[in-house]
Amino acid sequence: MKRMKKALSLALAAAMLMTAAAGCNSSGNSGNLTSSGESGNSISSGGSNSSSGLGNYPNQNVNVIVQYSAGGGTDLSVRGVLDGVPDFPVNFSVANVTGNGGLIGLTQVANSTADGYTLGVVNTDFIINIIQGNTDLTLDDFSPLACALMDPFVLIIGNNENYSTLEEFVAYAKEHPGEIVVGETGTGAAPTLAISAMENALGIDVSNVTYEGSADCVTAIVGGHIDATFAQPSNATAQVEAGNVKIIGALSNERLETFPDVPTFAEVFPDEVDYEMMGFCIISCPAGVDSAIQDYLSENLRQGVDSETFSNTLDTLEMQTENLAQEEMTAFLEGQMELYTQLLSGQA
Repeated sequence: MKRMKKALSLALAAAMLMTAAAGCNSSGNSGNLTSSGESGNSISSGGSNSSSGLGNYPNQNVNVIVQYSAGGGTDLSVRGVLDGVPDFPVNFSVANVTGNGGLIGLTQVANSTADGYTLGVVNTDFIINIIQGNTDLTLDDFSPLACALMDPFVLIIGNNENYSTLEEFVAYAKEHPGEIVVGETGTGAAPTLAISAMENALGIDVSNVTYEGSADCVTAIVGGHIDATFAQPSNATAQVEAGNVKIIGALSNERLETFPDVPTFAEVFPDEVDYEMMGFCIISCPAGVDSAIQDYLSENLRQGVDSETFSNTLDTLEMQTENLAQEEMTAFLEGQMELYTQLLSGQA
């Protein structure tokens, strides 16, 4: 399975699973596409729940709002988790509510009744929108339930005779300030901020060229128009396999299972790099949802993250995740908020 593992909160997870086993009695899970006014997907499971503290929850479909179009990485990863949830008593119904950089969909989630029947997705773009003042919403408006994606950004280079490793790249950049040309995707975008973070942490200076998206940056490397870019690994996998580009470093605490020979920035520069940067998607509910319902949703959704169904989804997407507990997700989001605040204020 393409995921990073942490041996944390095992006792808590075991207790939660025992609670779920005692409280659920239902039949199998099958996905069905339905029309819900938006692009929708109803993922159904038979059964019932009588867990202590939940009352009669859930007794109707749980709506999941994804703020991007159907078929993208966020959408497919969330649907993959929902498809993998075993024996959930009601359907998960997915609606794709797009617009305003994802804020329309997230605003609907935040303004919904806090009863556990409306979920959404907190992600990197939301963090950036908060810091840039594009919304009045904050992380405090949501409670994290399950992590559908944690896919680190990696540094991708072309076939270059001057450097082929992360150490050589940084050494060359220090000796030739401004000479290395790195593709990025626009002011405020996460890959662009990854460049700024690298420059500030390692004391180097590179030149930036803006492209429409990460795939365009990889294509530009292959064409010899730029030297490097930061992107999620899936954007470069085909070109790596073809020998046209190389991944030389990951902005994560652990090596990627998909590219285990690629070192992390923190490995190579432990005194300079103490941060992670990645594309992430965390299924969340409004913060006011009762804690017993939050726990119930989290334990079931995290079973979906651990499922073979979702493993197959990640294989297809060539992405990965980390099955964090709720308190770990909260700490992660707080850390990302601090990091991006520093980056966007030019203080990293």
